[in-house]
Amino acid sequence: MSERRAGPRPRVRRRVSGALTLATAAALLVGAPGAFADPGGPSDQDVQDAREAVRDAEQSVAQMEIRLAQLSTQADAAERAVQQAGEAYTQALAAAEDAQGAADDAAQRSSDAAATAEQARRELVAIARQVARSGGSADLVESLLSAEGFEDVARRTSAMDQITGKADEAVQAYRAADLVAGTLSAQAQDAAATAADAQADAQTALDAAQDTADDADAARVQGEQEREALLAQLAAARSTSVEVERERQEAIDEERRRREEREAREEHEQDPDPEPTTPSPDPTTPPDRPDPTTPPDRPDPTTPPDRPDPDPGPTTPPAQPTRPPTPKPDPTKPSNPGNGLGTGVSRGSASQGATAVAVAKSRLGAPYVWGGTGPGYDCSGLTMTSWSAAGVGINRTSRDQYKQVLKISYSSMRPGDLVFWGTNPDDANSIYHVAMYIGGGQIIEALRPGLTVRITSMRYYGAMPYAGRP
Repeated sequence: MSERRAGPRPRVRRRVSGALTLATAAALLVGAPGAFADPGGPSDQDVQDAREAVRDAEQSVAQMEIRLAQLSTQADAAERAVQQAGEAYTQALAAAEDAQGAADDAAQRSSDAAATAEQARRELVAIARQVARSGGSADLVESLLSAEGFEDVARRTSAMDQITGKADEAVQAYRAADLVAGTLSAQAQDAAATAADAQADAQTALDAAQDTADDADAARVQGEQEREALLAQLAAARSTSVEVERERQEAIDEERRRREEREAREEHEQDPDPEPTTPSPDPTTPPDRPDPTTPPDRPDPTTPPDRPDPDPGPTTPPAQPTRPPTPKPDPTKPSNPGNGLGTGVSRGSASQGATAVAVAKSRLGAPYVWGGTGPGYDCSGLTMTSWSAAGVGINRTSRDQYKQVLKISYSSMRPGDLVFWGTNPDDANSIYHVAMYIGGGQIIEALRPGLTVRITSMRYYGAMPYAGRP
């Protein structure tokens, strides 16, 4: 028998082993001279089956890698959904607080008007008594004492033409005061109903936010379980360990995020500096001049972005926030509804920005609380109260803060400036998160339930086109 010569070895993935050993050995015999003359060699069908087994194994590994990548992006999307739900609640809560404030004001105006009407009625009664003591007509006295309103006075007596001087003035004053009191009472009732509806909307938004957080937690647990099962399958297919495959997958996820972050950063840093703008002066709070000796800080290009802890603790129950007493935000909205570069108003100085940063840092470790403005905080509650403590009032929600503040390029940021994230760079109403830039390529933020107020690296991925300066 002539010596058998081995034919060419097919190229297969070296990493795929274990179950593929037999398939690979069979594939080695493809094209070998005399192979098919040996009754003990593989048949054509064996070779075909071996090749299909190799392809199936490679496809299975590829599908597992794709699924792992999907799980990673789904986890990011779930976290973003929680932040969006939190922002929706904050918006609803702010609307409810505004509606309640309007209802309280309306109730006070109604009460004041009722008191004025009562005073006018008493003056009318005093005049009627004076008429009675002076021997005035009985009809006139009865009309002044018994009538509850001017129209009733006119209906009850035919002696109205006898009312002159002070009596006439008193009746007219009572008529006007009673009309105003009735109108304001109706307005107060309407405002109270509006406030109740707004409060119900806020509660609905809070329930939705909590449900979203619960769903995200459940999806996170399920995703981790599926991820571990896939890692075990990959380890078996590659003859490695679960730990090795986990480290490898984490490196893949980190590389994806770094790439997204790098591309987003390059895009944001292409934005030009804004043209100098002169904001309209606040009639009650004159704007402070920026400190000319403080140069703007540039983000640290070597600091990679941190990712949130994938396993948060139990969510923090909501708390009714307490509005800080320090300055009210300027109600003036930006003149440019598109919120472009240079729009908005800045009234804070560099030193006030540094103070806002110091205040925010003093709250490190505070829990995230839905709608919180202290002692627990949501994202915009942290930025609002920190700037308020520095003497600058800004709006309550992240969306309204973006619309209010001066839009600046990222290369112009200094400590205290605000960074916003949204799903649509052209729509301020898509914003769901705000953080404060503290210099050195870092931000301080209250991100989501399960995390405390923290300092982390600046993130450009998903950020709005411009930063903001209060």
